[in-house]
Amino acid sequence: MKIIIGLFFLHIIKTIQIEDIVDTTLMLRSTITLDCKYSGNETVIQIYWTKFNGSFEEAICTIHQNFGKYISQNYMGRMSFAVKNLSSDLSITLRETSEADIGIYFCYLTLFPTGTMKKVIAVQADDFGHIIPSSHQTLKENSSIILNFLYTLLGDVNKVTVQRFANGKIDFVAHCEHSMNGGKLTYGFDFMKRSFVNCLDLKNITLIIHQAAITDEGLYQCHFCSDDKNQTIAVNVHLQTIGITAISTFALLCGVSLLVIIVIFTIATWCLIRTRKNKRIQAKQVNVSFNSTYPQIKIDTLDEEHTYANFVPNF
Repeated sequence: MKIIIGLFFLHIIKTIQIEDIVDTTLMLRSTITLDCKYSGNETVIQIYWTKFNGSFEEAICTIHQNFGKYISQNYMGRMSFAVKNLSSDLSITLRETSEADIGIYFCYLTLFPTGTMKKVIAVQADDFGHIIPSSHQTLKENSSIILNFLYTLLGDVNKVTVQRFANGKIDFVAHCEHSMNGGKLTYGFDFMKRSFVNCLDLKNITLIIHQAAITDEGLYQCHFCSDDKNQTIAVNVHLQTIGITAISTFALLCGVSLLVIIVIFTIATWCLIRTRKNKRIQAKQVNVSFNSTYPQIKIDTLDEEHTYANFVPNF
């Protein structure tokens, strides 16, 4: 099995051309997590991670549905999977990192029946800097995030790039471009399944993210590129868990109300039983007072003997 896996990695180590668009950019830390999560319905057959080293891809690890998992010797002991088996979360974590870990990483997913998908992740040493948002929006969790970015400068816009800044990383959302050959729209790996960007007018961009989760909050930035000037607009999006809080509050109120009802019902039942018991005791006492037998004096009139005496008064 190791021979098969080794031949497989020799097949993927090849000269490549780096794409201009990177799905996620991370800052180098002592421990970094390379996110690769798939939200589709297809079956994940295999996942493998590589790192671009100048002219070829260095194998890091792989998980196969039938052959199991494999970790390269260079990453043994400081790399771990988010989950042990194939699932929707295919992320890996690198510990004890150094400047040698700066570079471009690839997450390849082999899906059935669609084929292979790829996510590009860049690790850099420089900070992203401080970004001041133009506005703030507070939305509810599981609702749709709808953001509108309007270009206010003069000139024609050629291309637009939307990104999200959160938790020390940059996620590529979408890229719109108009050229002589027509328009082009590209979505980031984590946004292709549930996002929509209207690119008909590059001066007026609308971004919609359906069923937003807490992990979708952050600073959304739209960068307009024109022939003369560029403009960047940033919106800070905060998501509230009002739905969950409301449900919890409702459940708590229902529980308290039910407890109060049970207590009242128990007290009322006890009082009713007590009242009925007292009435039965009083009724028994009354019956005893009326039904009690007392000793009767027998007067025998048939056998009674009468005694007569002659009494002579003494004058």
